[in-house]
Amino acid sequence: MSSLGDRYANCFSAYLSEPREETLQAAYELGRTALQDGSSILDLAVAHHAALRTALAAAPAEATLSAAEDFFLESVAAFEVVQRGFREARDSAALQRRHAEMLRQLADFLADASLALHTSDSIDEMLQLVCEQGRELAGAVCCMVTLGEQPQARFRAASYPEDEVAWKAFVRWIDLSRVDAAVRDLSGPLRIPASEVRELIPAPGAPSDQVPLSGEWLGVALCALDGRRLGAMHLIDGPSRIFDAVDEAVVAHLGQMASAAVERALLYAEASGRHLFPGPAR
Repeated sequence: MSSLGDRYANCFSAYLSEPREETLQAAYELGRTALQDGSSILDLAVAHHAALRTALAAAPAEATLSAAEDFFLESVAAFEVVQRGFREARDSAALQRRHAEMLRQLADFLADASLALHTSDSIDEMLQLVCEQGRELAGAVCCMVTLGEQPQARFRAASYPEDEVAWKAFVRWIDLSRVDAAVRDLSGPLRIPASEVRELIPAPGAPSDQVPLSGEWLGVALCALDGRRLGAMHLIDGPSRIFDAVDEAVVAHLGQMASAAVERALLYAEASGRHLFPGPAR
């Protein structure tokens, strides 16, 4: 019998003799050590069946089988932890690659589209895409973009759950003036706790049960190269999560790309005698 088998048999025998937390914990430690030594879960299963076969010859089957189930499950827990960690790391890496590709495609689009942004409609289409991408990249429920050199009460573009009545009412009545001004005061992202959001976001005319503000707020100013404020991006999180540093970095990067595209559009518009500020509220 292998050394793993010997250790397993000894620990299992101790658990059968004294089925308590300390002897069961030995099973987890056994599995963790086996994992560190490079043993596979099949090696552990072979050791388990060998120990079980010996135990069944000396004790009642029902009690032994019940104890054996608990002991084996505890011994493979370390393998499950590693596998779960691997799956989570793999899924996280896949999500990061997808987000990086989305940002690359959006950057290419903004660079190309900005050359043709001569009309109000075209800049609205660009901002709508920014909202949709920002909402997905940050895992937000809603994303809005304001446009103008002064704080705006209304958004220029927005992405939100359009099939939900509460959100349709919310975007219809929302007044962004105070939060838009607060976001524009900073050069970087601004996170507002859920407990403070309602104080900054009045929704006149909307019933209280139709104001779905239960998550955090994350905003970033859209800035020209000379520091002028061109607008702001606002995202609202869901109640089951909060924005983190990664979300802030993504939104800041997205805001920089949108700022560059808006500034180029303004330069083209000014050269041709058009005016993009202020834009119509949607």
